[in-house]
Amino acid sequence: MARWSAALALCGFVLLVPRSAPADLGLDVSPAKYEMEASAGQRQTIPITVRNTGADTVHIQVSLVDFTVGANGQYVFLPPGKNKYSMAPWVSLNPREFDVAPNTLTQVRVSVAVPAAASGEHSVIAFFQTRPTRKPGGVSFSERIAAKIYELVPNTLQLSGEVDDVSARTSPEGERYLVGFKNTGNAHVYLNGRIEVKQGSTVVERIEIPKQMLVERGGQRIVDVVGKKLQPGSYTAIALIDYGGPNLSGGEKTFTVR
Repeated sequence: MARWSAALALCGFVLLVPRSAPADLGLDVSPAKYEMEASAGQRQTIPITVRNTGADTVHIQVSLVDFTVGANGQYVFLPPGKNKYSMAPWVSLNPREFDVAPNTLTQVRVSVAVPAAASGEHSVIAFFQTRPTRKPGGVSFSERIAAKIYELVPNTLQLSGEVDDVSARTSPEGERYLVGFKNTGNAHVYLNGRIEVKQGSTVVERIEIPKQMLVERGGQRIVDVVGKKLQPGSYTAIALIDYGGPNLSGGEKTFTVR
């Protein structure tokens, strides 16, 4: 497989605060994602708002967990402090346990003390979990809602990544293309791009990859897309991946359809 880079205008790193995440029990936590900036050695506090839009008072317990995102996009949760890029040891929460009456809100203060030697991006998830509620029939329900927090140390972020594998294999639905991407920078990135399939100098197909595929710091991701069925012959699959950094990442694979 050949690897290469093509010049692309530098994309700025934008702070994103998505919409809140609703729950089935009338609980709402916002923001669901927060990207904060604090310099090394500084302390900063941000609020997370918990709203109860239900008819009953709910009891909330707040806890921190680390996480990774696998090559297939699935989350894996870990005890706080286990991830190499965890900010859990820097975080204090107040309050950690509280009641929220119907149609009211409570703000949880998330205080972050950034170590003097910190650089790049660190992260943690805060879980807001309700006390189990017993419903008719003896079934108990508990809701757990996540808020993801990133801490970005200004002037230290490096967006970098590379395509480290491209493969093609025939499937009943069509030609299947697998592209491996490795995040070599020190912050999470989102993947966009396409796969071009050529026969000689002719492009026979362009396939867009799913938009905004998340790759966490130090992580990898497998892009898995299916194109049309190809006639027998020799082809080249070219992956063009935009991860938001100063360069496109690319790779190619020559394969034969029999």
